[in-house]
This record gives sequence, structure tokens and C-alpha cells, in this order.
Amino acid sequence: MKLDAKDFKRLQWAIAFLVIMALIGGGALWTTHQLKKNSEKTFKEVTAARRDMQAKLARASEEQQELRDKIARFQELKARGYIGAEHRLDWIEAIARIKTARRILKLDYEFSPQRQVDSTLLPGGALAGGFELMSSQMRLQLELLHEAELLAFLAELRDTVQALVKVRSCTIERIATGNTIRSGNLAQLKADCTLEWITLKDDK
Repeated sequence: MKLDAKDFKRLQWAIAFLVIMALIGGGALWTTHQLKKNSEKTFKEVTAARRDMQAKLARASEEQQELRDKIARFQELKARGYIGAEHRLDWIEAIARIKTARRILKLDYEFSPQRQVDSTLLPGGALAGGFELMSSQMRLQLELLHEAELLAFLAELRDTVQALVKVRSCTIERIATGNTIRSGNLAQLKADCTLEWITLKDDK
């Protein structure tokens, strides 16, 4: 079929309409695609924000629990007398009481002046939070029947006194039999220990 100029003239409006509709259709598709992209982007942002909020809430809950634990620990330390001035007179009385109750044959000791805890005793040194860790070192010498007496003495000391008692070093030697027979001392062992009596100085 052959088209002449008149036919093209009649079809031009139809062709123009088809072109316009094609443009409108393409524009609609592009707009729909952009809306979909924007929607997906918004969804991802909202999802990420929700996850971030959930993570922050979880961290806040953990920090709240950690704070509760610290407060409980603080109250426990305060109740045991670890916080504040050291109670050296009470320590001396406790040592004498334990020595008598456990019938320890010989017990000598000497306290050094109180000082800040050093990094060899506690990583990080003396400062921790709002407190300053202090220690009084004690040289302890005992004569005992057997090793269990020393362990029992140290355990009761830790449970009794208002301080954190840490053993820095301890050596045990057997006493020569002849020496104990001549002196009438029944002790079999001699212990030489260095203890640290740690308290927390409240800086508030």
C-alpha cells in the first residue's frame, strides 16, 4: 500500500499522539522507578536507624546494670570497712585474738608506714575511679607445727579485718630438730611472709 502526502497529513496527529503517550508512559515508568529507589533508600535508612536505636538501648541497659553492680560492690566494700582510714589498732587486736585462739607457737610482725599502692602490686597503680588505693606492708614471721596452720591463719585474717589482705611473698623453712629440742619449742616450720593491707581512700 502506497501512502501519499494526504495520508501522512491525516496520520500526523495520530503519530504525534502516539509519541506524546510514549513520552508520558516513559516518564511514568521513570517516576515509578525513582519512587521505588527512594522508597527502598528510606526503608534502609529507617531500618538502620531502628537497629542503631536498639543497639543504644542495649548499651544503656548494660551500662545501667554495670552501674548497679558498681554501687552494690561499693556498698559491700564500705560495709566491710575497706573504704576510709585504716583501722590498724583493730588489725593488731585481731592478730592477737587469732594467735591465741589458734595456739600459734610464735608470731612476730611489723607494719611499715602506709603508702600508695604501686603498679607491681596492682596493674594501673593507686588511682581507680574516685578512690586512691593505699597499702600498709607487714612483715610476718611465724613458727608453726605444719603448713595448714599458716593457711588457716591467713584465711581467718582476711575474713576478720577491715582491709583487703594480699600475700606478696611467703617462704617456709623446716626448723632444725636439735634447735626445737633444746628450746622446748614444738614448732616444726618457720614462715616468713610479706603481706599488703589494702584500703581505699575516699577522695570525695
